Amino acid sequence: MSESDISINALGEWWYDGAKIIHPEVLKLFKNSLTIDSIGGEYFIDYQGKRVPVKVARTPYFIRDVALETDQVGNLIGVMLEVDDGSQELLDPESLTLDDEGVLKVKIKAGQFAARCLSAAHFRIAELLEEDSEGNFFIEINHSRFNLNEKGEGENE
Repeated sequence: MSESDISINALGEWWYDGAKIIHPEVLKLFKNSLTIDSIGGEYFIDYQGKRVPVKVARTPYFIRDVALETDQVGNLIGVMLEVDDGSQELLDPESLTLDDEGVLKVKIKAGQFAARCLSAAHFRIAELLEEDSEGNFFIEINHSRFNLNEKGEGENE
């Protein structure tokens, strides 16, 4: 494989040498083997001692949907994210940002990767946002307030 063979487009579709990768087991292997270089911020598939670069258009992961967790009186205590690799993660509300296109993003995989929210997840989370008197948006989870930040520092676009 050459250095430009594997890519993830802005819709989260994986491509190899101009062909869309659709085989579920190949996609699962690639997603589970994805790493990021902590110094250069470049993405790689790291598998069996081999490292192959991956070009990423926006983010390497996408949030398909969310499930809300509430207490007995209806207060929000957590937001479970459905990641496009089939995993589920609890939202880290401090990682919730708005990118330059107005799309909600979060950090996943122990804060290692950015993930853009697809429409269903974006709108479900957006419905939870409140606005304070100064025009700042926030989400309240487990009786704690977390401000929504515009484009987080050091994020890949």
